[in-house]
Amino acid sequence: MAVTWTRAWWRWTGGPTTRPVERVVRVDGRSRADEPGGERQAFGRWVKRPRVDGGKRRGDGCDRRSLSPTWVLAVGCPQPAGRGGRGVGVGRDASRLAGLQRRLQGIAGGLAVYDEAPDNVSSSTYSSTPSLPGCRVAPGMRADAGLPLARVTSNRIDVEALAAMDGVGRFREVLPMLMDPVAFAEAFVSGDAAGGCRVPSRGMERHRATLRSCGVASDARSRPAFAMKAFTTPKKDGRTARLVLDARPLNDAMRRPPSMDLPRLRDFIAEVERHRFAMQCDGVSYFYQFPVDASISRYFGIGMKGCDMLLNVLCMGWSWAPCIAQRASNVLVRDLGLAWVDNFLVLGGTLDEAERNVAVFRKRAQAARVEVRAEGDDALWQVRSRFVCVGVEFDLAAETQRHRLDPAWAERWVGGSGMTAVLSGRATARQFAEVFGGAVWATDILAVPRCHFAALLSFAGRLGGRMVDAAAPVWDEVVDVPPSARRELGALRKIVRENPWVVGGVPEDTGSVLWTDASSRAWAALLEAEGRFAGPAADAHINLKEMLAFAEGVVRLCWAPGAQRCRIDNAAVVGAVVKGSSSSYAANRVLSRSLRVAERRRIVLCPGWVPSGEQQADPYTRGASLPRFPAPLSASR
Repeated sequence: MAVTWTRAWWRWTGGPTTRPVERVVRVDGRSRADEPGGERQAFGRWVKRPRVDGGKRRGDGCDRRSLSPTWVLAVGCPQPAGRGGRGVGVGRDASRLAGLQRRLQGIAGGLAVYDEAPDNVSSSTYSSTPSLPGCRVAPGMRADAGLPLARVTSNRIDVEALAAMDGVGRFREVLPMLMDPVAFAEAFVSGDAAGGCRVPSRGMERHRATLRSCGVASDARSRPAFAMKAFTTPKKDGRTARLVLDARPLNDAMRRPPSMDLPRLRDFIAEVERHRFAMQCDGVSYFYQFPVDASISRYFGIGMKGCDMLLNVLCMGWSWAPCIAQRASNVLVRDLGLAWVDNFLVLGGTLDEAERNVAVFRKRAQAARVEVRAEGDDALWQVRSRFVCVGVEFDLAAETQRHRLDPAWAERWVGGSGMTAVLSGRATARQFAEVFGGAVWATDILAVPRCHFAALLSFAGRLGGRMVDAAAPVWDEVVDVPPSARRELGALRKIVRENPWVVGGVPEDTGSVLWTDASSRAWAALLEAEGRFAGPAADAHINLKEMLAFAEGVVRLCWAPGAQRCRIDNAAVVGAVVKGSSSSYAANRVLSRSLRVAERRRIVLCPGWVPSGEQQADPYTRGASLPRFPAPLSASR
């Protein structure tokens, strides 16, 4: 065998530091001295397969383009998160694996090689195969998580009965995608639903009997139109996993689904806080309760060794699945409460109203044969005033309804290994995306404007754009997180750790309206009957000028606490103020200043859009003299 250079990872035990160091070793275990200045911090790298004489590839390597089953040895890798690092590619053959382990362990100079999973790596990501200690499936290959599948119900929803309850018609609009092969075929972009894609799955064979027994999947009698890769992901209990299909080939061939009709998170919270009592439950294996016509299941194939399988239920991973599930849930809770995909929340202003609504919901669920269960340790159908739903803890029994983050979720996000890696400055793109997603969720729930984290948003936008533009995004690539983004993330982490209660409702109106406008010549801000300001316009985009005018109006004119109505003729600025952030770094900085001032003065900004013809501040941006107050704005024009 021709000797080739590869890379390995270890923890240096010969000194006081455990900082990860990258060194170069040979397959036969002999080391090569580091180059001057070559020692650098890193967390993982793909390696090429070793070659045999003649240049042919062996089947015992790990290559990103390879579809053959492989194992990856986690060799002393001090990764910052559960799915971050990479190791040395070896084959599934246990003897070859053991031989490579012995060779690496024999390297002199104080090198330690893990025989078990590292402490800072989630044990759920490691294979349970007893003969391969310390091994896990190659990151990015999305294979079996080594956990048993969660309990899957064999119940099937009566979709026809559910469609009969749909008074709006939104569920009936997407029902043909489950039951009508003609409508399903028409959803393909090219009009050709022949398929032909086949991507094998790894480690899924051991779940074949489970999938058959509950009716979720059956063996394919002919070649599926799309045979795609299946994988499992750990559920939040850490002991079981859910099956997901990598349906990207099918999603790419079909047109985009319509709107899910999922409520905005802030609207969801506001609606809950208008009530005093609630009952919550969730669907048992909800996606698997939706049956699929036999002629459509051939598009939901699972590529498996020996014999492919066909999903007989709604496919998790298919782009249309969340839309179908959410619209079905909306039918069940219509006029009774809210739904968040498979979470049902039945609300009531009084205890009697809540119990009546629960009775109606139970009848609907029984008529449509929807199987539900209580969330956590709650008794099914129990009405409560304090509960946790979709990661939000609600306290409706307080004098003023309030909410905050689920403490368990907040603790996991604050203390997670991904957070540690991002704050250290070097993390994988996957780790940063997971932490950033949690940051967006936390700011929405805690009502923290995201414009306060302009650098973090800017870096996330650049990284996301790079991943979207890449032909094959490498989510396990190590990225350098800028110090400014880390400082802002640290500030948000402190807020989440404190997890303060957020009181709902809107304070009393101040009785005045703030009008702001900008043009190429100047900006103007006027508060009805109280004051006015105007100044030269900055040399910037019109949206930024409008944001500057709004910020100056808030800082200079708004002092009375309460709900302050604002009128702006720029839809982009209105949207940024409503959601608390903009896609522009400069606009985020300007908006952050005005929102901090409003928070100190206990002002709640209520922006609204008006046509330019009705904008009272418009003439003063085009040369008109400012009026003397107090004076009616209409007379001053």
